[in-house]
Amino acid sequence: MKKKMKVMTMAASWMLVIGIILAIIGISAGAKFGITNTKDGFKVLGLEDQIIEELPLPAFTKITSNLNDVDIEIIPSNEYRLKIERQKEIEISHKVENDTLVIEESKRNVPLLFINLTFTSIPDNAIKIYVPKEVIFSEILLNNQFGDVRLEGVNSNKINIDSNDGDLIFNDVQANNFKIVNQYGDINGRNVTTKELVIVLNDADAEFDKLNAASTVLNNQFGDITFRNFSSEGLNIQSNDGEIAIHGLLLGASTIHSNFGDVQVHLLNKEFEISYSIQNNFGDITVNNNDYETHATYTVNSGHELNITANDGDVEVTF
Repeated sequence: MKKKMKVMTMAASWMLVIGIILAIIGISAGAKFGITNTKDGFKVLGLEDQIIEELPLPAFTKITSNLNDVDIEIIPSNEYRLKIERQKEIEISHKVENDTLVIEESKRNVPLLFINLTFTSIPDNAIKIYVPKEVIFSEILLNNQFGDVRLEGVNSNKINIDSNDGDLIFNDVQANNFKIVNQYGDINGRNVTTKELVIVLNDADAEFDKLNAASTVLNNQFGDITFRNFSSEGLNIQSNDGEIAIHGLLLGASTIHSNFGDVQVHLLNKEFEISYSIQNNFGDITVNNNDYETHATYTVNSGHELNITANDGDVEVTF
């Protein structure tokens, strides 16, 4: 049995070496950049299989998308325009009706296999939506299984992003209601203003700079949470495993719960402006360089309070 396994291992190793040699030979001879499967079998892909479409659009104030593996970006411009970059085997449809831009990807030709034959990155399937800077959307609903999402200079009453695996980037975004669900992939936001922010993550880092929200709720299973220049009138963070760092002004009721990971809170509030209660099962508690064991409390007559509960990690609060 051991001899058979050894033979199989040697055969697999030789096949890998031969595959690498063939790929190098193919690249040096100007080979295509990948192999994928299609409904008609396997196909070698080249630059001629990359399709770029660019066309003007009528006006709209709603966007809805249902995509499998496509990067999507909304960009401020002086016109309504759509740019699609895709592989020939990927079908992406779009239409504008009832004041709504609808973008969908057909799932019947989605490749299950892709082998890169080069040492360079493969062209991504990508959608870029250009809209006039002054447009205020009533609703943006983006459903993306795999692929990054980027919003630049967007103002909308409602934004709902449901992503399975991809990075999310938000710059200069305003919304009354902003909901983000992302299983795998990091979030990076800058200059975001919203009345209600809800973020649900499975395994991702979330980093925001200049975030202003009337209400903020964030649940994260695995990953770090960083809020800089943050202001909120109600905060609820539930973290299972990851570091938490908050820098900003906390108004109203704020709750932070961490099972595993350190918690650092630097408040722009004055200490006499906010009550706090800190409990920690395993880990240190430090408030303004003063050390406490298991719990620290401070009560003032104000409508602002901070409650921190930690299971295993250090907690530090400074004013």
